[in-house]
Amino acid sequence: MSRRSFVIGRSPYADVVLADPGVARRHAELVATGDGRYHLTDCGSEGGTWRQAGETGAWEPVRQAFVALDEPLRLGDHPCTVQSLLGDRLAADGGAGRGGAGRGGGGKGRWRHDGVAEAPEPVRGRVERDPETGEIVPKRV
Repeated sequence: MSRRSFVIGRSPYADVVLADPGVARRHAELVATGDGRYHLTDCGSEGGTWRQAGETGAWEPVRQAFVALDEPLRLGDHPCTVQSLLGDRLAADGGAGRGGAGRGGGGKGRWRHDGVAEAPEPVRGRVERDPETGEIVPKRV
């Protein structure tokens, strides 16, 4: 699979439409990279984007991170995986990138005093993609 980007949300204009009221109209962006990895970015959604932590099974917030193909994810309260989101698109590309990627950098939110994760602060205002990292950052003036 060559590098492709998919907008995920409730909007009929999203590439992957989820008819779930807990999912924002433009909830997240998923980029399938040319080397078979998947980069997930929350688009400042109110419900947040979450991944299940390895040993503990607790949900941790994702702002931006590489995720595995079969890693448990949650968009708002909607449970999914990259595989379930891209389904037919993966089959159409011959299953390229099925290896996925492990936990990547970024995506760490704040932690309350009781150890429960809070959603990360969304990036507000005008944004752009950093050409070096692919991260969504505030637009430079």
